[in-house]
Amino acid sequence: MTTSIETRAPWYDGRLWLTQPAEGFRATSDAVMLGAAVPVEARSVLELGTGAGAVMLILAQRLKSARLTALDNDAEMLALAARNMEENGFGARVTLMARDIMQGFAEDEVWEHVVMNPPFNDPQSSLSPHAHKRQSMAADFALPWVRYGAAALPRRGVLTLISRADHLDRLLTALTACAMGEVVIKPIHAKPDRPAHRILLRARKTMAGAPTLLPPLIMDSAEYTAIAHDGAGLDLNVPGRKYASPNAG
Repeated sequence: MTTSIETRAPWYDGRLWLTQPAEGFRATSDAVMLGAAVPVEARSVLELGTGAGAVMLILAQRLKSARLTALDNDAEMLALAARNMEENGFGARVTLMARDIMQGFAEDEVWEHVVMNPPFNDPQSSLSPHAHKRQSMAADFALPWVRYGAAALPRRGVLTLISRADHLDRLLTALTACAMGEVVIKPIHAKPDRPAHRILLRARKTMAGAPTLLPPLIMDSAEYTAIAHDGAGLDLNVPGRKYASPNAG
């Protein structure tokens, strides 16, 4: 199926341009927060399920020297991602991979960081006629996506994802099953008096330790304004903790 209607609009507070389908799944503030959560010092990053490339565009803008790879199994969306990378001047910096998440990685396919905004809604909750909307939903997303992300990481490698707050339990179970520990959770609230609707979660491969709950990010705040409008990063490190680099030691 070919998407006949697309939109092209400023993205990342006008720093970039993003073309995406006019109907179905579209990039939101989730992509902005995930794109901000990778440190600028990162040397290699893989994004799982890149779609039209909204997160990868932000990563390419922020991480000037990292090796960047974007993966998706939807040929149509991957073609859009390729167009977006080229139109924003990142075509030579971002490698696009057509692959299903259930496929494995070769021994030499390793990245320090893996990021993902996986499908986290129950497909039975939507009767949308749009294929891209239906594909953005999966009731049992946690374990296969976490397992695939972990497979692409070295020891101490970092997995960062954004998801619904009410899926924290299944995510923690999946992380434990995949030997991912040193979990850091940042709740995200639309307003201070509302429950968290999203979580940013970071974990490291083969690392142990109890989860850490960071102070929340309030979207109606100066901190979020700095991320969305000024291009600031989002620190998911625990204050005072020392972090060894992947493959070190």
